[in-house]
Amino acid sequence: MTGSVARIIRALFATVVVAGAHVGARADDYPTRTIRAVVPFAPAGVMDLVARIVLERVGQSLGQQIVIDNRPGAGGTIAVDLVAHAPPDGYTIVIADPAGSLAASVSLYPKLNFDPVKDLAPIALMAKAPDAMVINAGLPPKTVKEFIDYARARTDEVFYGMAGIGTSGHQHAEMFNNATGLKIKGVNYKSAADVMNDIIGGRIHMMFVSTGSSRPAVEAGQLRLLAYADSNLPPESLKAPTLAEAGVPNMEAAQTWWAVFGPPGLPADIKRKLNAAIVAAQKDPEFAALLARSGATPAPLSIEDTVAVVRDEIAIVEKLKLEGN
Repeated sequence: MTGSVARIIRALFATVVVAGAHVGARADDYPTRTIRAVVPFAPAGVMDLVARIVLERVGQSLGQQIVIDNRPGAGGTIAVDLVAHAPPDGYTIVIADPAGSLAASVSLYPKLNFDPVKDLAPIALMAKAPDAMVINAGLPPKTVKEFIDYARARTDEVFYGMAGIGTSGHQHAEMFNNATGLKIKGVNYKSAADVMNDIIGGRIHMMFVSTGSSRPAVEAGQLRLLAYADSNLPPESLKAPTLAEAGVPNMEAAQTWWAVFGPPGLPADIKRKLNAAIVAAQKDPEFAALLARSGATPAPLSIEDTVAVVRDEIAIVEKLKLEGN
């Protein structure tokens, strides 16, 4: 793999403000027709559900329908590539996890015909959720400490799963390794569903995953929830300590979050109008209740604050040195 995930992310978000405006793209009369929101994963996943919850309200606010276009495949790059080449008029946007679908996927698929350095414009954060640390329910450990002891006594026998190099599941498992001094090896899968199938089947042992994605398997007794990255959880979340409470510090940054991006050259006034509508949608009390079903909480941030969140991810990746893992 050439280059590093960190350099890709840094270059990607160095272009938050793209000079110039697209002819005919004006915020005063935008939008005048249906907006397409491309989602890099299949329907019914957490990202898809969050996008539908947020964008239904955004469409109502803007007075136009927003249609979800699911384009799974290639670690999210099919969807991102489509939007990277879309007209910069605000009628095609993409929903993505920047740490995974964007940066990691570009590093895994270097022959893509879009350039992340120039071809995306961040608009807003939609929601966030602390990752859950889960293990196969058939394993003996009942607590994080017991799992650490279990893994330390079984070097080369315990594995974690991830849905791609550089993805949040990869990053957060390596953060856990660094915080505990463990050297649990990762197994790379094509999709999060494949990771989930194998941890339930006992072929791998641990994973970091969004709280909404893991809850059904935990409630079914297939996975054991050991801890959350932090306590920023919806009220109805399953009970578990934070990793800090379980004796593992410095894991608060192990968050899953979802952001909205547009094509390069998207005029600043259209970005601001979309950002304002997304932020307003998240402040609706009913929205938080709906979002809680996916294990997430609102993240009503400005464009600038969205970029700051991504810069935090850059620091994580640089510190972890994920290249070659």
